[in-house]
Amino acid sequence: MPVSRLPGMMLRATLLCSMVLLQACATSGALSVARDQFRHGSAQEALQTLSEAHVSRRDRLLLYLDRGLVAQAAGEFSTSIAAFDSALRLVDELDYVSLRDQSSALLTSDWATRYSGEYSERLWIHTFQMLNFLLINDPQSAAVEARRAVAIYDEHGDILKQDVFTRAVMALSFAAAGQNDSASVEYRRLREDFGTSLERPLGRDESELVLFVASGFIQPKLPGDLFIDINARISFPYYPEAISQRPVIRIEQDGEALSLIRSDTQLLRLSSESLAERGKRIAARQALRVATKYSVSEAISEQDELAGGIAKLLFLALEQADTRSWETLPAWLTLIRTPLPPGSHTLQLQISEGGNAPGGVTQRRTLQLDLPPGQRYFKMIRPGVGTD
Repeated sequence: MPVSRLPGMMLRATLLCSMVLLQACATSGALSVARDQFRHGSAQEALQTLSEAHVSRRDRLLLYLDRGLVAQAAGEFSTSIAAFDSALRLVDELDYVSLRDQSSALLTSDWATRYSGEYSERLWIHTFQMLNFLLINDPQSAAVEARRAVAIYDEHGDILKQDVFTRAVMALSFAAAGQNDSASVEYRRLREDFGTSLERPLGRDESELVLFVASGFIQPKLPGDLFIDINARISFPYYPEAISQRPVIRIEQDGEALSLIRSDTQLLRLSSESLAERGKRIAARQALRVATKYSVSEAISEQDELAGGIAKLLFLALEQADTRSWETLPAWLTLIRTPLPPGSHTLQLQISEGGNAPGGVTQRRTLQLDLPPGQRYFKMIRPGVGTD
């Protein structure tokens, strides 16, 4: 092929790639619609949208994550379990990411790759799956998920160690499955890391209400830019800093406030730390991509200066931060435990999202419970969405 034809072919290829990538640099439309429906309290509508959604291969994991969490909030636990199972299978596949995924981002951006989740998001798949199994009274399956969560902690514990909610759910899962040695290990770690004493075996004439409260919504990632010179920039994702108070939760019976034991995790903090840890790999890819784009544009410029200038502009436009994330996650996960005598109870639950800050939303609901002796009763609450 004549060398004179190379600049035009390379430019056309770059232009086509630019058009495709600039259109792709957004989360699939169905996910955006479902997330908006969910934020406005319509869990069933959001689940319907997600069940009919056709998303790009790049966003397949996000579809499974959103479907699993929305289904759980809607009380569709079997659908949630299936979605999270699909997510876990895909995560295993993405751990052996193909060379094509990597090479496709060399001249474009990280949007060209399949989303594989932050370390924290991968942990929370198991967290929400544990909740599913506890809620349907399948403690053995919950314990399996707890062991899989242990493996993630073993690999990324320095980042995820502040997730007291997940640690407490793991302990409860092991205890519910009768795996008392494993439960004791997790309770010991909770004491050592957080100074909390949550280990409380139930007697035959005792029972306990355990609430899982998922309040608010996590902040989405934002794009940041660093210009190297007029023809090159680095674009990176980050989580914004946000002041978020844990929810105020009060449970009353016959006008009297019950004693509560609680464990809270702010998800934004862990998500930000997980992204920061992955930032080293992001920076390495960015550096390689900048060098590759520079080499290609210079090669074009040697043959045709105008074409080279156009290529530089296109490459500049292509550099878009990958801001995809699991946006249906709550801002806070809270575990509430309160001992109650076996039998029927009518409780008044009050949840104030945003703590006691001005403008916070307070929601109230009545819980009708029938607690069996010697057992824990598990219930999930997502204020503002889902079902009672």
